[in-house]
Amino acid sequence: MRIPPAWFDGFFILRPTLFFPAWTAFLAGFRLRDANAPSPIPLLIWLAGATGAAFLLNQLVDRHEDTLNRKLLPLWDGLLSSRFIKAELGILGAGTILGGVWAGGELSALLTLFFIIAGYLYNVPPFRLKSRPFLGIAACSVGGSILFAMGARTGSSEFGAAFLLSLPYIFAGAAASLLTHVPDIEGDRQSGATTFASKYGLRATAMAALVMVAATLISALWLRDFVMLFAALVALPLFIRFYLNLNVEAAQTAVKSAIFSLAVAVGTTWIPLLAMIALYYPLARWYHRERLGLDYPSFKSTAKHPIAPAMASSNPGGRFAVGDHLSR
Repeated sequence: MRIPPAWFDGFFILRPTLFFPAWTAFLAGFRLRDANAPSPIPLLIWLAGATGAAFLLNQLVDRHEDTLNRKLLPLWDGLLSSRFIKAELGILGAGTILGGVWAGGELSALLTLFFIIAGYLYNVPPFRLKSRPFLGIAACSVGGSILFAMGARTGSSEFGAAFLLSLPYIFAGAAASLLTHVPDIEGDRQSGATTFASKYGLRATAMAALVMVAATLISALWLRDFVMLFAALVALPLFIRFYLNLNVEAAQTAVKSAIFSLAVAVGTTWIPLLAMIALYYPLARWYHRERLGLDYPSFKSTAKHPIAPAMASSNPGGRFAVGDHLSR
């Protein structure tokens, strides 16, 4: 039986590609498990529902910026009704609550905290942390730390140790957050969204991201987290490349490669993650090509335009054009 396109649209509008960074952070903590740890699969499904709801909320709130940046929710205009999207958000929210009853109080509290920070406070006025340069970065960092702690606690690690061991993931989340806003500077400035990149310029963003990668590497080495150490070593030269070139292609390549290298490293400690990546990638490429006309997901940059000298400084008047992308 042919699956109606709306089912594909309803699934992919949740940005399932971005489930994998959340799963990776969770499984990075879970790899510290003891012999009696439960299967993480039900919790990964629960986490996907919660993050899908958070991403959908992000897209509903960011419709104006996404239209300017030619990405995300506007791509599904004419394919999914507003009623369908709101109903989907309600179902995911209800499913997340029911899953929390099953998961127990501690994990539910952590996931609730994650959703409040990454979903509500990050996106919704008057808080809208994504428009506050430092608080937006902090929100992404704390979100990664919470997911790591959830995985560590599922694997029976001590609570205090779980958060201490998440330190490299805090720095890594900050580095990734800094660069994911680079392609959207023009749209963010037009819409009034004040990200770190749109306020301080590309040179400062590149330097801050480099500092965060260095902090990731040092803290991973100190905590003997060789999984994150591997990812940081892969990321470091690519972040240096962005600092030297200051263009969108270099920023996107650095972020994508860093996230993928961490997922692969974590996948070696829980092989089903590698299998899910291998199965999802061709399906997602088929859907986005056939349904939306996009080459996504891809390691190729969607924009190779150099950033004008004015944009590389803190001057907010600089302008550059980028192509369609789904990076944030």
